Parts: sequence; C-alpha cells; structure tokens
Amino acid sequence: MASILTSAIIVNAKSSVTNYINTVQGLYDELSALIGQLTANNFMGDASNGFNDFFRTKATPALIDNLITPGKSLTAGINTMLESIKAQLLDTVDPQLGEINRDPTAAQQS
Repeated sequence: MASILTSAIIVNAKSSVTNYINTVQGLYDELSALIGQLTANNFMGDASNGFNDFFRTKATPALIDNLITPGKSLTAGINTMLESIKAQLLDTVDPQLGEINRDPTAAQQS
C-alpha cells in the first residue's frame, strides 16, 4: 500500500532523529563517566592509561563525532536530507502541482 509523504511525516522523522541524538548523548555521557571513574579509582597504570586513550581517541569519535555531531555526522546528514525533501518536494513541487491540478490551463500558459 502506498503512503503519501506529508510535512507531518518529515516533522516526525526529524523528531525521531532528535530523540535518537539525545539518547545516544545520554548513554555516551554515562559511559564516559563510568570509564572516568574506573580509570581513576580501580584500574591504574599503563593499561588504564591505554584504555582511557583508546576510549577518547577511538570510541568517542565513533560514538559521537561520526554519529551525532551537528554538521558532520550521520544524523546531521539525515536531518539535512529531510529538510531537502521538505523544501524541494513538499514546499515547492506539491504547491505547484496543486495549482496545476486546480487550473490545468495555467500549466499551458507557463
């Protein structure tokens, strides 16, 4: 069954992306605090320093920079795509087609 793309669908999708970003950020903050406590209190030495460095230089970019950072992450790309769909299809093409459907002679005059 086909569905009709509406502005509400775009708004809901953007809201879902925002909820995802907030959830990922919250989980990352919890994990970061836990690792900070672990490496400060119970796990010391070179292995602890290496683990902490790994988390900061490898895990953090994968979890934050590539996933949710505004402007350069996967979710930023999804939001940009949703805005483009809304602007190019729903805000531009749909009203133009609506006018043509209401007055087919207007298309012949253009």
